[in-house]
Amino acid sequence: MTPITQALDGWGPLPAAADAGLRVMASAPLHGGELPGMVGQELADLIRPGLTPAQACVLAVASCPGVTDVLLAASGAPHWREAAEAVAQPSLTAAKLREITGVLASP
Repeated sequence: MTPITQALDGWGPLPAAADAGLRVMASAPLHGGELPGMVGQELADLIRPGLTPAQACVLAVASCPGVTDVLLAASGAPHWREAAEAVAQPSLTAAKLREITGVLASP
C-alpha cells in the first residue's frame, strides 16, 4: 500500500517515474494469485460493486496514479476475460483509493 499512498500524496517512485517520462508497469498485481483469496467480497464491493475480488484487486492497481500498464498472467481464457473486464472499468478516484488504503491500514 505504501507506493499507492505515496502516489496519492504526489511523491515516491510512481510520480517520480511519471515526471521522468517513464512508463510504470505493475507486475503481478495479484501477488501470484494470493491476493484475491485475502480480499473478501465486502472489500471487493467497496472497491467497485459487482466485481470479483480478483477484478477489484486488478482495478485498484490499474487505478494507482502513475501506473501505465498492468502485467499479469492468467491460467486460461476465462481469467483473461475477467482481467480485461476489470481494466475496462473507469479508474478509481483518488478519494476511493484513499478510502481503500484507509480500510486496509486500520487494525
